[in-house]
Amino acid sequence: MAVGCAAFVMTAVVLEAVAGRAANSSVPSWAVGLFPISWPHPARVGWWLAVAAAALGFRLALVRLGLGRHHLVTAFTVLPFVVLAAGVAFSADWATWH
Repeated sequence: MAVGCAAFVMTAVVLEAVAGRAANSSVPSWAVGLFPISWPHPARVGWWLAVAAAALGFRLALVRLGLGRHHLVTAFTVLPFVVLAAGVAFSADWATWH
């Protein structure tokens, strides 16, 4: 579970970074629906909340493996994605990486 959740979170971050770098360039039409940056706001908010849930799942899997139960680390792992989802929901300029 830890590996799957970590892979999902890392994939989400990489997709956003790659799409953000290409946001001001010409992008093939097939790529528009592939990257979350091109999705409607409600879908992007749901996406980042799913990423936050995966980050929480990762932390809980680590706790089950006996790797510490630090609530502050869990908060710093999950809250950035919740804040990003809120930024997307309110169309904040900083919520898109380009």
